Amino acid sequence: MDPHFKYDIRDFQMHILGLLDVMDEVCRKHGLTYYIVGGTLLGSVRSQGFIPWDDDLDVAMFREDYETLLAHYREWLPERYSIQSFESNRDYSRHFAKLEDRNTTLVERFHLRRMEGVYLDIFPLDDVPDNRMLRWLQYRRYRLFDKLLYFAYRDPYKHGDGFSSRMIAFFQKRMSRERLHGRMKAILTRYNGMKKCSCCMTHGGGYTAIPKTAYGKPAMYKFENGSYCGPEDAVTYLTLSYGKDYIIPPPPDKRETHYFQYCDFDRGYETASFDELKKLYDEQKKK
Repeated sequence: MDPHFKYDIRDFQMHILGLLDVMDEVCRKHGLTYYIVGGTLLGSVRSQGFIPWDDDLDVAMFREDYETLLAHYREWLPERYSIQSFESNRDYSRHFAKLEDRNTTLVERFHLRRMEGVYLDIFPLDDVPDNRMLRWLQYRRYRLFDKLLYFAYRDPYKHGDGFSSRMIAFFQKRMSRERLHGRMKAILTRYNGMKKCSCCMTHGGGYTAIPKTAYGKPAMYKFENGSYCGPEDAVTYLTLSYGKDYIIPPPPDKRETHYFQYCDFDRGYETASFDELKKLYDEQKKK
């Protein structure tokens, strides 16, 4: 939530929890494997629910199941829900997918000029080489194209009409979004199925290599009022992701929240006006 647009984070958490139920039901029905990961798994292990300041949900799937879900979500999901990915929406900037509620409206950052429904992140799990140098090179390629994708979609005049803004505008005119996404996917899937790749990465906010054996056969984890699939070896996953003291909450100044700039649980984004919402947001900032 944004400091200029306040709402109850607990209400937000309870709303997106319904998306995890939808994800679980679809995967069980169609034989797909998913894992709760990131802060979702960490919250489950710490307190069997949301981390109090966390305002998202994260799941991961091995690439084969991830691609199957993207290919069939239109026939598998109730009409109220959809999956956003570059494959389904050329205006979508990320290299992972989101399961969203079409009856809601969410704006992460107005300078990206994108509206969507409240969502759950779905990260593909891709192989990475055991060789540390090759893995480091893979990471650097990923970071480069992640940054290029950001510049390809953001408002070039976010910070005014200076030299850097004009350079970004020039870049957007010359660089195809389709080409950037194609290069990013080629990077992410480069080592899939190869020998000497005993680890995989989610390519989310971090780039930590997790042994495939840590994911293994999904185990059940209590989260709020339900139980969901997670890595077989949560200790290894959480230690590699957050350090050996992962069970201890961070100090207040290290607790990260998305600070979404606009959220409406009662109006679908497909019927909303971006300019109207931006005007409302600007008016609230002045108060």
